[in-house]
Parts: sequence; structure tokens; C-alpha cells
Amino acid sequence: MPMIVVASVDAIRNFYVDTLGFSHVMGMVGKDGQLDFCTVVMGEARIMFMRAPGGTAAPSGKQPVEIYLEVEDVDALHKNLTKKRVAISDPLTLQWWGDRTFKVLDPNGYEVWFYTHVAEPKPPQGAKLV
Repeated sequence: MPMIVVASVDAIRNFYVDTLGFSHVMGMVGKDGQLDFCTVVMGEARIMFMRAPGGTAAPSGKQPVEIYLEVEDVDALHKNLTKKRVAISDPLTLQWWGDRTFKVLDPNGYEVWFYTHVAEPKPPQGAKLV
């Protein structure tokens, strides 16, 4: 399970639960009344969010880590999120490696890929799977 450092666990928890449809599994509220960490889940995919250590702010802007999560039905999730007017940063695409994917950008700058494996890999011409 990835552990992602964010500036506000409360805010990112609300985005993943209320906007993307994850379920809140567990969290811990600190002395200041804010979440110190929480775990969210969608199917088998789990993510833990935690506050930056020592109260330092998490970096802003696009993050160097992308989150790649398998879901049971990527088309149904895409339809649901589109209906909720969630900004899709990369459209539904059949990737050469056999996954049907789309991406959203979360409020902390993490690109979140959702995918369902639907086909055998077909490497681009000239490439070879090893």
C-alpha cells in the first residue's frame, strides 16, 4: 500500500471519498483535531495518506510519483466520475500493455491512474517484452 505525504489529510480524504468514491477504512485524529493519517480503499486498492513529518508542508505542484490502481470496471468508474464532473486528465485509453486506463489529478498534484486489464500486451513495433 502506498503511503503518500500530503499537507492536509482531511482535505485529501474528502476528495478520495466524496469525489472519487473510495471508502474510508481507518484514520487517526491528532491533538489539533485534524487527521494525522487515514487509509482509503476502492476494491482491493488501498492508499494511506499522512501528514508531512514535523508539520512541514508537502511540496506543491505535480508530484514525481503516479498512483496506478486496478479497479473492477474502469469504464463504469469513468462514467460515474464524468457524471460527477470530475476533471479527467487523460481519457479512457487501451494501453499497449493491455490495460484500459484513465487518469485524474488529485488536489495534491498526484496523477491517479485507474485501470482494468482487458487484453494481452502488444508492444509497439520494434519493441520486445522481456
